[in-house]
Amino acid sequence: MPPTGTEFGRNQVELSRKEIDHLVNRGLARTFEYVLANSPFYRKRFRVSGLQQGDVKSVKDLTRLPFTSKQDIAEAGREMWCVSPDDVIDVSTTSGTTGAPTLYPMTRGDIERLGYNEALCFDCAGLTKKDTVLLAVTMDRCFIAGLAYFEGLRRIGATVVRVGCASPMMALSMMEKLDATAIVSVPSFLKKIADHAAEKNLDLTKSSVKKLVCIGEPVRTRTFELTPLGRQITQSWGAQIYSTYGVTELATSFCECGAGRGGHLLPELIWAEIVDDQGRATPAGQVGEIVATTFGVEAMPLMRFKTGDCSFVINEQCTCGRWTARIGPIVGRKNQMMKIKGTTVFPAAVQAVLDGIEEVAGYVMVVTSESSLSDQLEIIAAVKADEARTRRKIQEHLQAELKVTPSVRIADLNQVESLQQKQDYRKKNIFIDRRSQNP
Repeated sequence: MPPTGTEFGRNQVELSRKEIDHLVNRGLARTFEYVLANSPFYRKRFRVSGLQQGDVKSVKDLTRLPFTSKQDIAEAGREMWCVSPDDVIDVSTTSGTTGAPTLYPMTRGDIERLGYNEALCFDCAGLTKKDTVLLAVTMDRCFIAGLAYFEGLRRIGATVVRVGCASPMMALSMMEKLDATAIVSVPSFLKKIADHAAEKNLDLTKSSVKKLVCIGEPVRTRTFELTPLGRQITQSWGAQIYSTYGVTELATSFCECGAGRGGHLLPELIWAEIVDDQGRATPAGQVGEIVATTFGVEAMPLMRFKTGDCSFVINEQCTCGRWTARIGPIVGRKNQMMKIKGTTVFPAAVQAVLDGIEEVAGYVMVVTSESSLSDQLEIIAAVKADEARTRRKIQEHLQAELKVTPSVRIADLNQVESLQQKQDYRKKNIFIDRRSQNP
């Protein structure tokens, strides 16, 4: 179980590399023994691999373990569970971004761990019990993030205002009534609030909000610069942005500190590896797939879980004083990577360019297979200005930034928003994969 005290940041900042290594190795050993004893899935899997009690004691032993995939979770179902259904008090689901949503059960202890994780993250962003925080995310539809953020803010003693993500007007109203100091939200909703404020001639840079904790959408590039959307939000609000990264199946997230140089790992809760296409560890700074092992999870712990997200690790000490490893900005999802005329392109990079073009009101990306070696990308966009001129601007910006020139089709906003909707999909769907291997 995670610590139950109320002081969250001190130990994280003061941890030495030796102490971090101890926490990680202890967590790995305990998780291995726990799943071996309680998970039907891992018992079978480890038996096939010839693994038994005591075989995993530290990071160096991890390569003996097979990877766990999203498909494993979907196919194994409750064989992944380590507890009785009677012990489960909450069930969340994944967003379905890379496939059909899967169930994620949590015990009372798991909820405590979830809140502890987010308390550490909010502490990393400098939030305290003196803050009043607008929680502009959904709390329903089996969404784990809203629950996690609420539990984390509750643990640090902050005032939580659950405004949700449906009404920019409500968010502005509550912000003004309560002198909110921070907002947790997806960046696109922060932009909507800013646009609504501009229509009412409200200057958000003079508001009480000083911190924006951004979830679910990229606000930084691989070099830690703000994306066009990140810059727009910063300029509109005059507040500091904190980027976060989280995965439902891990019930853990990583948040930036004020330095804005990657999300800090929490060594008592998780270990993360970066691996290449062959499953080998990549050098620090080199992009690969994030693979993670959870510590302290009771209902459904995971070992060497392949997230499908691509990033890199930073190991040197952060300017904030922490020695914990950091995960860089997500550059894309492994199964969404496109090869366009010899150039590797991730949807996130295209998204960053399109978000920076003011004339674009909405868009979707549609990828198809041109051949076994090349993909074809089409941008379907709704625009606010001259269609021909904006189409050329989109193509010119993509060519300048990414060295590719996809076809661009202009549609009305209703058509674009219709394409963005997907059954059982909580997030706005801006990437439609119609390649033969992804029907």
